[in-house]
Amino acid sequence: DSIMRTTPFFLFAFTALLFASCQTEQSSDVNQDRIFTQYELLYNANEDITYARAWFRFGNATGTLLELSAPSQVEIDGQALNFVALLGYYEKKIAGLNSSGTFRWEDAEGKVFENTITINPIDFGAGLDTIARNAALEIPFTGAPLAEHEIVGVWINGENEGDAQAAVTIENGATAIIVAANKLANVGAGPGKIYMDRRFTPPLSESTSAGGTGSGVHRAKPKQVVFN
Repeated sequence: DSIMRTTPFFLFAFTALLFASCQTEQSSDVNQDRIFTQYELLYNANEDITYARAWFRFGNATGTLLELSAPSQVEIDGQALNFVALLGYYEKKIAGLNSSGTFRWEDAEGKVFENTITINPIDFGAGLDTIARNAALEIPFTGAPLAEHEIVGVWINGENEGDAQAAVTIENGATAIIVAANKLANVGAGPGKIYMDRRFTPPLSESTSAGGTGSGVHRAKPKQVVFN
């Protein structure tokens, strides 16, 4: 069965940013082998923009955010990512879908790490226009069936404040996600939207001893629906 949770799936990547201080330290001030790296390649179909992002932290995924000290730098496919001081990460915006990209990070001691991140596409399947709120809802999606290291999540938002509901699945082979009836009962009648993300997070091929993560995310265009 699909695994259902209440946390909005596609907000997972931003949770640390929302709850952690964005005060940063210089990467040259720490042991280079203790820098935890986080890479994300995210395509927002509604904007038709791909975001390449990289976070550097000391020690682990919740450690102090780091700003790279020269000559340390991070690129994707030869293009430099720029530091966003307010949020403590590096970012490069790319027009259109960039379905695969190689992040190249050189630390302050000249050691190079390269990791290729891939985005697996997804979109809503047919038959989602009017949705009953008194029964479970199966939301089909296009693209390849769900595979290892992948997760699909939906976020349902009606027109009433506080009625948003979420569900995720990590079931191998899945081609749809199911939202439970008790969740839909909490959504107000009337127009609403469904958002959907597909996240592919295989192990990094190159990292320090502190480790890291890499994710390719495809965010489908929101689906306009009516709940009755």
